Amino acid sequence: MKLNIADSFGINLNEAWKEEYKRIGHIYARWGALLVIFLFPLSTIPELSIDKPNLNIWYAFRYGPSVVVGIVFLLHQKFKFSHELLFEIIAFCLFTSAAYMVDCSDWMTYLISMVTVFITSAVLVILRPFYFVINFFAVFLIQILVHTFFCDAGIIDYFMMKGVNILIVVGIAAFSMAAFRYYIMKNNFMHRVALQEAHFELQERNQSLIKAQKDLRFKSDQISEQNEELKMQKEEILSQRDAMQSQKEFIEKQNRDIIGSIRYAQRIQSAMLPTDAYIKNMFPKSFVLFLPRDIVSGDFYWAADLGGKKIIAAIDCTGHGVPGAFMSLVGDTNLNQIVLQEGVTNPADILNKLHLGVSSYLKQSENENQDGMDAAIAVIDEKEKTFQFAGAKNPLVIIKEEEEIEVVKGDKISIGGKRKINIEDTFTSKSIEYNPNHTYYIFSDGYQDQFGGPKDKKFMVGKLRKLLQEVSKKDMNDQFFVLNKRFEEWKKGYNQTDDVLLIGFKVN
Repeated sequence: MKLNIADSFGINLNEAWKEEYKRIGHIYARWGALLVIFLFPLSTIPELSIDKPNLNIWYAFRYGPSVVVGIVFLLHQKFKFSHELLFEIIAFCLFTSAAYMVDCSDWMTYLISMVTVFITSAVLVILRPFYFVINFFAVFLIQILVHTFFCDAGIIDYFMMKGVNILIVVGIAAFSMAAFRYYIMKNNFMHRVALQEAHFELQERNQSLIKAQKDLRFKSDQISEQNEELKMQKEEILSQRDAMQSQKEFIEKQNRDIIGSIRYAQRIQSAMLPTDAYIKNMFPKSFVLFLPRDIVSGDFYWAADLGGKKIIAAIDCTGHGVPGAFMSLVGDTNLNQIVLQEGVTNPADILNKLHLGVSSYLKQSENENQDGMDAAIAVIDEKEKTFQFAGAKNPLVIIKEEEEIEVVKGDKISIGGKRKINIEDTFTSKSIEYNPNHTYYIFSDGYQDQFGGPKDKKFMVGKLRKLLQEVSKKDMNDQFFVLNKRFEEWKKGYNQTDDVLLIGFKVN
């Protein structure tokens, strides 16, 4: 019979049963030894008053086993030898303690009773069939040997008369009972241990489930809090979105209003500027490239024909957009006053008076205002064939025949700004060769300062002059389109840096 229970739950069930068997066996053996040591001698007290023929032998057989068991018990406590051995010594001592008093006629009866005691002990205490068989045959053999040496009757006679055959049958039945009892106890123990381990594992799993449940509840609470926070954030975001939408609509309305106002200002500025027809009438071979950065411009051009003298100017005011446009109005108003009303036609005188007019108009002697303008102005007398130029920082570029270039620099002072009224620096006029084959250019710094190209750099004045050389032989309309196209290609992908003004013309 083999127990078929798999080792599980982290323990070895067979090893656990061996330990349990040892524990039970040691308990029975120790208590049996103590009973023999203390109680068995007490059972002889009633016999002490009876006369005995061999008193020393009686003492030896009655008290000797208790002494032997006591010694063996102490040795067992120290050396921890097998409890089966201890029990066999106890049983043997019990048997021999009364053997000397038995007559041969009762020897087999005694034998049967003692073997029965051993069988019962094996069934009830030792449990294991192997040790039961050893006990049975050992005692039986001892009894036969004793009977052979000390009794006259034949062994076969007493064997058959005293029912030893029945004893054998009882022994076999007891053996089966012992084996069955042993394996029943073993099965019960191992199943009990397995159930305990299963119970412990279930408890651990239950604790894990409880912990997991708590964790899930905690996470659920966290998620609920997060959902609540997200809900509040969503409401706040929606509120902010509504506020931003209102602000956006308000800003868009303001922007439309502002752009509408600027576009209206553009019409005013456009009305202030000379018309294309007016410029073409003065200089049939001419073009004006005018590209405001922000609808209205701080750059502006001015032209007049006064007493046969044709005056054209390119003005670059401080700033751009609306502030620059206001400055352009100041410049245009002063130029109209100086040239058309006062009749001043010398370019240097015009710039000097323009400086005084701007400084006075902006009250620059009384405040910290530093706004001003740079300018290039040309005065052409077609009857006298004269050409005069004056510049406030800005030059006049002349492309002669064979694309030879000449740059006439302006004075290194500006109109208005830091240069106050009392400073003695003045502008000077320069006489220029009057030649219908030459092409003349005046401009602001917007074209050359534009960022762009493959390396995000300024166009630069040198590149502008070279470009003017390339286009100077073309028709004026073609020059306009080439210069405009080249500028758009250069700034492609970049915002316009400044207002752009470039005027090209030939004298008649």
